Amino acid sequence: MSPTIFVSIASYRDPDCQNTVRDLFDKAARPERVSIGICWQFVPHEDDDCFVVETRPAQVRTIHVHASESKGACWARSQVQSLWQGEDYYLQIDSHMRFVPGWDELLIAMLAQCASPKPVLSTYPLTFTPPDTFGEAGVVTIYPKGFDDCGVLAQRSEMASITDAPPLPRQNAFIGAGLIFASGAVVDEVPYDPYLYFEGEEISLAVRLWTSGWDIFVPNAVVAYHDYGQRPERPRHWKDQPDWDKLNQQARQRIRYVLGMNLPGMSKTRDADLVEIERFGLGTARSLADYEAFAGLDFRARLYRGMPLLKPESVADHPAQCAARKDMFTRIWRDNFWHCEETRSGAGSALSATTGLRLWLPATLAFLGVEILVDAGCGDLNWSRELVGKLRLYLGFDIVPELVDEVRARMQDQPHCLFAQTDIVTATLPRSDAILCRDVLTHLPLDAVLMALKRFRQSGARYLIATTHTVGRNDYIYSGGWAALDLTAAPFNLPPPRMVFDEGGTKRLAVWGIGDLPE
Repeated sequence: MSPTIFVSIASYRDPDCQNTVRDLFDKAARPERVSIGICWQFVPHEDDDCFVVETRPAQVRTIHVHASESKGACWARSQVQSLWQGEDYYLQIDSHMRFVPGWDELLIAMLAQCASPKPVLSTYPLTFTPPDTFGEAGVVTIYPKGFDDCGVLAQRSEMASITDAPPLPRQNAFIGAGLIFASGAVVDEVPYDPYLYFEGEEISLAVRLWTSGWDIFVPNAVVAYHDYGQRPERPRHWKDQPDWDKLNQQARQRIRYVLGMNLPGMSKTRDADLVEIERFGLGTARSLADYEAFAGLDFRARLYRGMPLLKPESVADHPAQCAARKDMFTRIWRDNFWHCEETRSGAGSALSATTGLRLWLPATLAFLGVEILVDAGCGDLNWSRELVGKLRLYLGFDIVPELVDEVRARMQDQPHCLFAQTDIVTATLPRSDAILCRDVLTHLPLDAVLMALKRFRQSGARYLIATTHTVGRNDYIYSGGWAALDLTAAPFNLPPPRMVFDEGGTKRLAVWGIGDLPE
């Protein structure tokens, strides 16, 4: 008896779904072994054209839902899985696809070639334009694209020529939700999470599969095609549903929790975001850390292969990010966010917190031959005012305009002290003997820190004197937050500092040669 295949389709007001079903059966080598489950989300009368064509109705199981009651794509995929009746294989697709002849035998044969007891085939299908214009054949591999502001990973793909296809499917860390093929046991072992919405669906499922012992492989032959057009004849779910953003935000919180990304300064995950999290959480066969090592990802730091991985609108030098950074630190200053009576720069700049530092730093500057010092993030000079008198030239820079105006007025009797409003992330500072950057980088996202370090090197200074912590790793924060920053850990990987002042706990003020910084 031929092994059976259950095909999962979530269809939202899509008139092409009926053509997808017909093509599935028409192109199957053995259509009699194929059963299809569909979650039809539609508006009666408005979407009657979605049901004109009926192909092998005895082999199609359906759930009919009014579009207004739908909770998104992942919810619909979960609903479809309730229609699985123990078929040998599980195939998940989208509702606007076409297939190659013999797709069923091809998928079964490829899955058998995968070097794993629990393999999953997944990719982004090639493109087609209805009714039957098919794109170039190739092998599509999925890679990470970037973390958005909420920490959800988006993906991208690269296509190699079909003539360069490997002899066997190659292992990968990422899936495409529009084409997933595996043993039917995957439905029981890693059920679809109905509490996700859409964004983050793929990375969440990939990690859950991997930690449950399933290995992901890229098909080495063309199986299916997908219509990536806009399909303007029907609105998408997020156009129909006024509360879609609420569902999406709850899903993002859920993803951050599952992937270990909840950090200080982020909004707290609520119980409502974690419904049935034990059932739809990580597996126990392998750890999240194991997946991160395999995939080259660091979810908490938002790194890929040791470097920041952010979408373009999230990177530190994007105009919107520059404006937000300036606004954030200005509000921190105006509102005395750190609640320190002595200095609005915070308790770390109080005289009591810098007693030893105020002895060590002048001696160190003299030893290094520093006559011109750039203070990158000078603050209000609460602890460093006595330091500047021993220099030939002191140049103070801060991102907060009114702070700069205040210290400029206060230090006007010191002609060798100059101040300017500057964003150290995007500006190249004047040439100096050394750059002092104490308690500043710890309040910036990692990509902003990396940019600032590169700007420091471009300045031509001889030394950098900066705050670092002996914690061995780095975590992502938003501008204005705080994290113990280790400049010797990824993504910076600076060598051990040449000189160190122990400020207590994990905190150090350390000296590097400017050539130690990233180019």
